[in-house]
Amino acid sequence: PEHARLPDALQIPPAPASAGGTRQAYFGPDHGWLETAILARADLAEPRRGPLIVEEYDATCVVPPGAEARLDDDGNIQIVLS
Repeated sequence: PEHARLPDALQIPPAPASAGGTRQAYFGPDHGWLETAILARADLAEPRRGPLIVEEYDATCVVPPGAEARLDDDGNIQIVLS
């Protein structure tokens, strides 16, 4: 084929069993240690406000307090600082 075929949208699998719960995370001298929710990428289908930790098998994404995280149409994590 002359053109690569790309899906119209990325299908996000269900959250893995390891995601969930909370843990203490340090967010610098302004915020200190905060109880932080642990999520899977799929949990960002609806926007969520930080602090958050998004765990995946090959990466971890930290969303600071007050920032909003969500998935775009291609399944990328977008973080908007406020």
